[in-house]
Order: sequence, then C-alpha cells, then structure tokens
Amino acid sequence: MTLRTSDQAPIHRVGGHVALDFANTVSWRGTPRQFDHIESVPALMRWAEETGLIDQSAAAPEDEEAFLARAHRLRAAVRGTFEGAVAGTEAKRDRAALLDIARECLASAELTGLPTELRFASTEGAILGAIAWAAITLLSSERISRVKICEPDSCRWLFLDTTKNGSRRWCDMGACGNRAKVAQHRVRQKTA
Repeated sequence: MTLRTSDQAPIHRVGGHVALDFANTVSWRGTPRQFDHIESVPALMRWAEETGLIDQSAAAPEDEEAFLARAHRLRAAVRGTFEGAVAGTEAKRDRAALLDIARECLASAELTGLPTELRFASTEGAILGAIAWAAITLLSSERISRVKICEPDSCRWLFLDTTKNGSRRWCDMGACGNRAKVAQHRVRQKTA
C-alpha cells in the first residue's frame, strides 16, 4: 500500500484533544487512499507549530530520522491505547510504549513558574513529551469515557465527544457525517 504524503496541506484537527489529533495524522487508514500527514520532520514540525506545541524558532533535533521514528512510535502507541480504551481493553503493549516515551521526555523536563508549567528541555520533548503527557492525562481522567472512534471504516479517527448526551458518531459532521447521511439516503431511495 502506498502512503501519499504532503508537506503543504494543513491537517484537519477534529479530535478535540492534542493526543487524539496526533493519532489522527493518518487519513483513510487501511485504505488505498491512506495518507500520512507527518511522514517527514518538516511536516511534524509544522503540525506541532500549528497546534501550539512549539513556535517558529524551534529547531528540529539533529537526528531527524530517530526523531521521526519516535514520533511514529508514539503515534501508534497513542492510537492503540485509545482504541483499546474505546473497546474496553488495556492495550498493554501500547500503554508501555506510551509510558516509555513519556519517561524519556520527562527525564529532562522541569516545572517552572506559578501557575506551574511543565517545560521540556528539547524540541523533541516539547512535541513528543507534551503529547505523551496529554495522552496519559486524558487516560486518567473521567473524559476517557467520552473518547470515541469515527464510525466509517474509511476514517476511524479518534475524537472526544463533548456533546451533552454523548451521542456524537462522527469525527466531523461536515465530512464523515455528511457522507454517512448521503449513503443512508441512497439506500432509502433504492428501497423506495
């Protein structure tokens, strides 16, 4: 399967949480249209800047290949961990990978100021550490029960359902929701 990539297109963020949005940086997962939005360090740096994890002055780590490999490892761990949570399982291997990356990044982090802020010593920590920490924080909160997976098999993006009654079914009503409603309408038209 070929992964299409682009270092130009902005990434649509609909997860409602930075860790979920990071897990969603692969579109059309498992289909011939699969598209990796962060297949390069420049794309990852741009995503991190767009989400506010770093600013324009942040420099990419010297070992870009290792940095990108850890980012992809974290993305897989976050994805697997939250898919497991939605399914009601622990996804122990993914949780262990998530914790390993969090430990690596937290080793050189510090708490500063009042109110206290967690600061990472490197660009890698500012990106990967912040995502890992955010994922762990979400996993340990009551909001974990509000994490869902978009229904269409061609999407399967993770999102935080913030609706009052917890009835959200799609990552984005304007995309997956509309496609589902059009498909339902076509089925009704054929059977009418």
